[in-house]
Amino acid sequence: MITGKCLTCNGELEHYKSLVIAKCSECGAREKTYIMCKNGHYLCNTCASKESIGKIFNNMFTYQDKNPLDVAEKLIKDCGVCGNSPHPMTTAAFLVAYKNLTNEIDEKTVMEGVMRATQIPGGWCGYFGACGAAIGLGVAFAIIKNSTPMSNEERSLANLVTSKALESVSIQGGPRCCTSSVRVSLEVGCEISEEYLGVIFPKRKSNFKKCWVSSFNDDCRKERCTFFNNRGELNYG
Repeated sequence: MITGKCLTCNGELEHYKSLVIAKCSECGAREKTYIMCKNGHYLCNTCASKESIGKIFNNMFTYQDKNPLDVAEKLIKDCGVCGNSPHPMTTAAFLVAYKNLTNEIDEKTVMEGVMRATQIPGGWCGYFGACGAAIGLGVAFAIIKNSTPMSNEERSLANLVTSKALESVSIQGGPRCCTSSVRVSLEVGCEISEEYLGVIFPKRKSNFKKCWVSSFNDDCRKERCTFFNNRGELNYG
C-alpha cells in the first residue's frame, strides 16, 4: 500500500541523479524519469497513481468531517498512497473540510482544485526542492481565493501558504514520507486559516500518538518522525 517500492514487482526503486528514458510497463509511454525499479519496471505518473487518485474522487465527498486532518486520514486509509496521489490528496482534504464547514464552495470547485493538483508530479520534493503535498495546500488556498497568475494579493497568499508548508516539511527531514508531508502541510493550513480565510477548523478527531502508516513504509524515519510511536502530537488541535 505505502511501501515506496515497485508497484509491479514490489522490488526496490532506484533514484538516479540524472534523467533516464523509461517505458511505462502498463501503457507503453516513453518518458524521462529519475526513478524506476531496479528490475527495469517503470510506471508513468498517470499509471502509478490512477487507482489511488480514482479512489480519492470516488470517496472524498462521502466524508462529513470538518477538519482537514480527519479527511486526510480517511483518504490515506481508503485510497492508499502511491505515485503523486499525496499531492491531490492534500488539496482534497483541505477543500472538502472547508466545504463541509463553510458551504462557501461547491463540489465542482473542489473537483477543480483536486484536478489541478493531480498535475504536480511525484518526486519533486527531492529533485526540484518543492514537496507536492505543500504545493497541494497552496492549490487549495488558490482555489478558495480564485487566484490566477495575474492576481495580486490572492497570488501572494497562495505562494505564502506553499512556502509555510514547505518549511514545515523541510523540518521533518528525510527520507521522504508522503503521509508525514500531507499531515504537516494540512497542520499549517489549519494554523493559518483563521488569519487568511477567517475560518477556525474544529479540533481534529484523529489520533497521531502512534503512526499506523509506519508498518507499511520500509523507509520510515521512526524516532526521527513527529508521528512515530508516542511523539505524534501535532501543534494544531
